[in-house]
Amino acid sequence: MKNITVKYGTDSVTKQVEDDFTFGDLQESDSFKAALGFGDRTKALIDGIEQNRETVIPAGATVRLETAANTKA
Repeated sequence: MKNITVKYGTDSVTKQVEDDFTFGDLQESDSFKAALGFGDRTKALIDGIEQNRETVIPAGATVRLETAANTKA
């Protein structure tokens, strides 16, 4: 188990998650969605750099979630 801090807008939450918890897991987590009020279309950033959904979140990380822009094919 490890602690991570997640920020969305002006809100933030620190929770304990499994060691193999990924950015994708975070973006799909109902408990984080309920706590912070974000939807399905988000991107995860650390220090302003967008993170891959398959990447494991490092222990002690502060992740900022932002609403992803709509894209047209």
